[in-house]
Amino acid sequence: MAIYHCSIKNIGRSDGRSAVACSAYRAAQKLRDKETGLLYDFTKKSEVIYSKIFLCKNAPAAYVDRETLWNEVQKIEKNKNARLAREWELAIPHELTFEQSKKLVCDFAKTLVDEGMCVDVNIHWKNNNHHAHIMGTTRQIKENGKWGQKEKKVYKLDENGQKIAVLDADGKQKIGANGRKLWQREAVETNDWNKSDKVEEWRKRWAECCNQYLDLKNQVDHRSYERQGIDYIATIHEGYTARLIEKRGGIAERCEINREIVKKNNLLRTLRQQLREVNEKITELIGEKGKQANERISRLLNRAGRTAHQRARNSHQSERGTIAGDNKPTGTTFEERLSKLRSARTSGTLEKESLRTGRTDTEVKTRDVREFISKLDADEQASAEKRNDKIAQRRDREISRERQGAKGEYKLKAAEQRTTGSKEKGSNRSL
Repeated sequence: MAIYHCSIKNIGRSDGRSAVACSAYRAAQKLRDKETGLLYDFTKKSEVIYSKIFLCKNAPAAYVDRETLWNEVQKIEKNKNARLAREWELAIPHELTFEQSKKLVCDFAKTLVDEGMCVDVNIHWKNNNHHAHIMGTTRQIKENGKWGQKEKKVYKLDENGQKIAVLDADGKQKIGANGRKLWQREAVETNDWNKSDKVEEWRKRWAECCNQYLDLKNQVDHRSYERQGIDYIATIHEGYTARLIEKRGGIAERCEINREIVKKNNLLRTLRQQLREVNEKITELIGEKGKQANERISRLLNRAGRTAHQRARNSHQSERGTIAGDNKPTGTTFEERLSKLRSARTSGTLEKESLRTGRTDTEVKTRDVREFISKLDADEQASAEKRNDKIAQRRDREISRERQGAKGEYKLKAAEQRTTGSKEKGSNRSL
């Protein structure tokens, strides 16, 4: 099952870090930091199988060289607490081949390039730990190929969109050099890369990119279990040290905790699957019962239609009985006869009249159908009770006949015994 991981963090001077050193480690290359003169050599790392620099629009072609790019970044970021780079640490689904993984990571990196960053992409292919490191610049590049500003000063506005004046102790607006009025200013970032909403957008984008290569059952989600409304337990970060202990044959506490969490999640997953199967079975049974009910209603409606048609024919024949020898009713017109047939009701339950004079008027009202179905149900129930009574009576008669037959056999045997006894006594006397 694919695991989602997208960690976004900053690489800054305040932590004593070097962008050149970070890039050399992630690319397993030898790079020199021109600011300090130090040479960083990580060429012995063997798990790096892909490295590439993607340049944004207006970036100088020389920046395609990794050492040149990050030395230029450190040259422009001079503050002691400056943010040198932003890093995306991405877990690659283990279901993907190397070619699929490379395309996945590069497609995601190109979306960052479209936002105005130069990015340094590296894929590490460890056993059961395929992941990628992407380092991105923190400044956009202007049309002239120079680094842009991270933020700019703008006038501070009030709720009405008006500039706010700088006031002195007397409450009057200050006047600067050359008699210019002073207005309050504030710093505004030139891009939204530092906003929390942007981080959420990047994380969601990585999940969407991964899901293009995954089956529906293995889809990943950038949200936590809690935000998804899932009652699974989230695993904790194990780290390099814990995995090293496990690799050497020991038992790391963090790894042991994760194993317990996996067991509990598997149990929850099994229970949820069983509940899903039960719900599907219930739905299937309800569907079967509904189908049977629909078939029964259809039969009843067909029977109702036939019965109504027969009763209408009988009513129509009864009406025709009043016709004189010239086949015309005495004292009535055709319209009156038609109105009478339409208003006719047999048992007060159904209206369905069929005329054989070239026109057919059929109307079945819902209320009448329901009443008729109820009457049919009552008739069926009464017929069933009558059949049951007849069956019970037949059984009683059979039992009575059996008893009478047994009683007759008993009497016959008794008479035979008496006759045999009399003959034996007569024989004894003659002797």
